[in-house]
Amino acid sequence: MSQQAPVQPVAITGVGVIGAFGRGMDALHTALTEGREGVGRLTLWESALGEFPVGQYRGNLDKDLSDVPGMTPRLLKRLSRSDALALVAAHEAVGQSGADVSTAGAYVGQSVCGTLTSEALYVEARRRAKAGDTTKLDLTPAFVHEGANTLDRLADVFTLQGPTVSYMTACSSAANAIGLAADAIRAGRCDVMLAGGSDSLSRIAFNGFCSLKVVSPDGPRPFDSERQGMMVGEGAGVLVLESLEHAKKRGAKILGYVSGYGHSCDAHHLTAPHPEGKGAIAAMREALAMAGIGASDVGYINAHGTATLDNDRTEARAISEVFGEVAVPVSSTKRYMGHTLAAAGGVEAAVSLWALTRGLLPANLGLRNPLADAKLDLVAETREARSLRHVLSNSFGFGGNNAALVFTGSDHGP
Repeated sequence: MSQQAPVQPVAITGVGVIGAFGRGMDALHTALTEGREGVGRLTLWESALGEFPVGQYRGNLDKDLSDVPGMTPRLLKRLSRSDALALVAAHEAVGQSGADVSTAGAYVGQSVCGTLTSEALYVEARRRAKAGDTTKLDLTPAFVHEGANTLDRLADVFTLQGPTVSYMTACSSAANAIGLAADAIRAGRCDVMLAGGSDSLSRIAFNGFCSLKVVSPDGPRPFDSERQGMMVGEGAGVLVLESLEHAKKRGAKILGYVSGYGHSCDAHHLTAPHPEGKGAIAAMREALAMAGIGASDVGYINAHGTATLDNDRTEARAISEVFGEVAVPVSSTKRYMGHTLAAAGGVEAAVSLWALTRGLLPANLGLRNPLADAKLDLVAETREARSLRHVLSNSFGFGGNNAALVFTGSDHGP
């Protein structure tokens, strides 16, 4: 796709994040600067596959939720773990932004939703049946199963009156939610949006990826020639987006901009990416074109980099195709927090903003022997950026659902 006149960038005035690294941007900063891995043992339930590590949030979610205004006892009973992660991240983002979000909407990427709660009901029913007890259960917790529950709870807590949509495009869900929320602002549908994604660990997701034999026994090693697979994680990342006019009018501090967005579908295979990376290439090129920039303008690429054999090989080739001889620093941050599934684009949007505001590039943890499928400037250790005006963040999902976002630093916007 040829370069075009850039569209109006959308301001980012708040960011909230939670994951295996902890809660909040300060915790993320500590993990990224000190190289703290999020690799750990699964403790949310007993599993015969417990030897495979996960990126689990180790904090006290109940305590975290106590900091969120409006959390009534009735509301607390209607929360899944995914909902709770989203609320904590959104509260942080809204607090930092200072925007009146009562007229805002919310676009949220999800996949697991309330499955963890539904699984617990099923496990209890099975236990009772085997013991010969009644299997009549209080099914009230099952109401949290659907994805719309997160949006409903966000609307409850923040009294949102704008459009709310849940996106489920596998691991590109949050990135699509952010890109489409920015589009909604540009189209004049609203001035303020909450956008991002949230997903918790669940048995079906963890066991499913293990059954596909794509989970590593020692954690992910993105873009390493001896990588063995991914690590399932959980978390949430939420941005407060505003039209530039609205943000400037209220004197908001602008953290950065969503300046480009690309979305494509491989239509190749249920789980495997197109071997030539056609969809990934199309998404990256579209994002760059929307931002009105070329390959040489990008100072860092936050790769999807799941550490599976297919993804890293294909993504490396796709990056090489788009950027050619331009040596853009690349890293995947999956070893810090695991693959947070539908939340990945939201959590990694926070990483991208961290890079832009701090002038630092996060390390590609776990790298020992760089893959030879394509020549990439892989960031082996956290380092200062030479020039960082724009960051490209990739999120690629099952079914060939690809999304790419361009984030621009606050000093380089209009």
